[in-house]
Amino acid sequence: MSFPPEVSTIDKKFVSLRKFVISKTVLSAPPISILGIICRILLFLYLKSDSDIYYKPMKKLYDTLKTVNGNSLAYIYDYSAKNKHNLVWFGGLNSDMYGTKAEAISEYASLNNLNFCRFDYSGHGLSSGNFEDFNISDWLNDSISILDNICKGQQIFIGSSMGGWISLLLALKRKKRVNGLVLIAPAVDMTEILMWNNFSNKEKELLEEKGYIEIFSDDYPSYKITKNIINDGRNHLIMNEQITLECPVNIIHGMEDDAVPWSLSMELSKKISSNSITQSYIKDGDHTLSRLSDLDNIFFSIEQIIKKT
Repeated sequence: MSFPPEVSTIDKKFVSLRKFVISKTVLSAPPISILGIICRILLFLYLKSDSDIYYKPMKKLYDTLKTVNGNSLAYIYDYSAKNKHNLVWFGGLNSDMYGTKAEAISEYASLNNLNFCRFDYSGHGLSSGNFEDFNISDWLNDSISILDNICKGQQIFIGSSMGGWISLLLALKRKKRVNGLVLIAPAVDMTEILMWNNFSNKEKELLEEKGYIEIFSDDYPSYKITKNIINDGRNHLIMNEQITLECPVNIIHGMEDDAVPWSLSMELSKKISSNSITQSYIKDGDHTLSRLSDLDNIFFSIEQIIKKT
């Protein structure tokens, strides 16, 4: 089982048009307004692309946080004391904070006067360390460090893929700090359900002998899944019992996701104790959910949580 990294591209000429399009589409629930549709057509013609246009960000400067174990976490925190609501982003496995969805949410937050924090886990992106040296415990501790030392006030957690699992684990540890969760293709218990249970006998033998197996894909660079991450993941499994959270939870999942089956999100919704759970299944959506229509759904989910807080 492989997990594609977040899509991230840079195109400066796109920036001003991008801001106009987002400002006209994200402030109302789907279906998109007539002006929003016109903006999409203009964008289509401008980029000479197909209908599945992906968001194209510019990179912001980042700061670093030293953790108790000596690691350096890269993060971006856009904050104003005037803003009433706070968002924090939890990325997927082997992704970084400049991915398509993170950049789009950053723009959305800026346009809607929302504070927004995003960061790279240890061994990811611009943070220190090698990917294969870390595990779920490390990335959860990174998230705790960011929440406790950087983020101010109560937060809406937005977790993508593995970040959905991490954000749930963090919410259980910091219940008073979370106002709600937006979970995008949440890869809960992924080290067991999506990795170990899907490994062939040969892969399991290699994992025991070498301590890792290498994951290859035609679409993105290879990476290693270690015995360490599998074993450590067993300390954080949450699908075998009730997940005691009472805050609003919105789940978004593509039904053509070939990395995390959407049925896992259906099972997850049954495990969470909250009476305020909204599920959105996108029939033609893949794992990345990075098209403009997908981003609209994410923005709408954030707005739903805000209205409930």
